[in-house]
Amino acid sequence: MTTVYDVPADHIIRAVAEELKKRKEITPPAWAAFAKTGVHKEMPPEDPDWWFIRVAAVLRRVYVDGPIGVERMRSFYGGNKNRGARPNAFRKGSGSILRKAVQQLEAAGLIVHDKVGRKVSPAGMAFLDAFAQEVKKNPPAPVPKRVKPVVEEPKKADAKGGKKKGGDKAAAPAEGADGAKAEKKPAKKKADKAEAPQ
Repeated sequence: MTTVYDVPADHIIRAVAEELKKRKEITPPAWAAFAKTGVHKEMPPEDPDWWFIRVAAVLRRVYVDGPIGVERMRSFYGGNKNRGARPNAFRKGSGSILRKAVQQLEAAGLIVHDKVGRKVSPAGMAFLDAFAQEVKKNPPAPVPKRVKPVVEEPKKADAKGGKKKGGDKAAAPAEGADGAKAEKKPAKKKADKAEAPQ
């Protein structure tokens, strides 16, 4: 049987995120529109549906690594903070986002909380494995990447005002039958001078 381990993470996360949008328990908080996902980030996420993608990623992370707690997941969702002239330093991700996401998944019945930590429930395991099987049969289309427009530079003319006409053959000296270079012989002019009266 196909499980979460058999499909790429980004494929299953996108498919699960679309399904979680339909569940009433999974709703982004009021501050989700302008919150950063950690102190190492400079700007909030640009994707308006980032909350559902993060909740789907958290559900997959609990499935793979569970039982797991919020503090360990903060390390996973952290990153390097740009500190200007000083070297970059690792900072953990937002604990509030992860905590709210896990609480919503618990309310939906996909995660259970015990003394050891949070782990995926049997219903959550069946939910993810069903999506894994569907994704393996019908993989989603690749996400189009944003491509910067290419600005063509104006073509520069040669220093002499353009290319030489005729190519290399016209520029090459004429060769004789034996392969030696033919020399111009001013024999005719000498003959004319010799015939002229003095």
